[in-house]
Amino acid sequence: MSQPPVSIPAAERRRLRRHQFLTDHGIFRELFYANFHRIAPGVFRSAQPSPRQLRRWHARYGIRTVLNIRAPAPHEPHYRLQQEVCDALGMMHLPLHGFGSRDLPRRAELLAAIAALRDLEGPLLIHCKSGADRAGFLSALYLHLFAHVPIVQARRQLRLWPFGHIRHANTGILDWFFESYRRAAAARPGLSLQEWIEKDYDRETVLKSFRPWYRLDWLTDRLLRRE
Repeated sequence: MSQPPVSIPAAERRRLRRHQFLTDHGIFRELFYANFHRIAPGVFRSAQPSPRQLRRWHARYGIRTVLNIRAPAPHEPHYRLQQEVCDALGMMHLPLHGFGSRDLPRRAELLAAIAALRDLEGPLLIHCKSGADRAGFLSALYLHLFAHVPIVQARRQLRLWPFGHIRHANTGILDWFFESYRRAAAARPGLSLQEWIEKDYDRETVLKSFRPWYRLDWLTDRLLRRE
């Protein structure tokens, strides 16, 4: 059964917006860099949008579905504000759990994300908090699996410029996921990414084999506060 549309009282909305703008670092995303990019026809990626940004992108690009990979809880300010806008504009708001900027999803979570990317109605917006790491990871998956972009090119969605992804830190685990697949495919020509995920992907093994450049972890953990 569908949920009733969300409508937040004005005073409560102002409180939520203050939290989003200040505590959740929206000041940087809204005033300086939204990290918004078109990655394929009808597919976009960004940082956490404000209500105004989401309304603007809906009007300009016809966004129909918002894939939210911040692993949000329904009580969180950014989630409530986004749900209200999506309800008002008739967009689907789909939260996707199990993804972190310094971690890897479990196989079931990864397959669920791939199924969602396959079936969601476009135009589609994929976003996390900063738009740098998780949004890049899902964008690379989309480009390779559904736009048939070679993996070497698709994984360029994980770059410092213009996306802000830092490979030489613990966020590099997302790059290591694709490198682990590349090595497996080199040993077994013809092995597709989908097959590797379904049959061979072992999250714990990939995590243990990753060696980050710890001197940059302070940047992702303390200064940028990546989720």
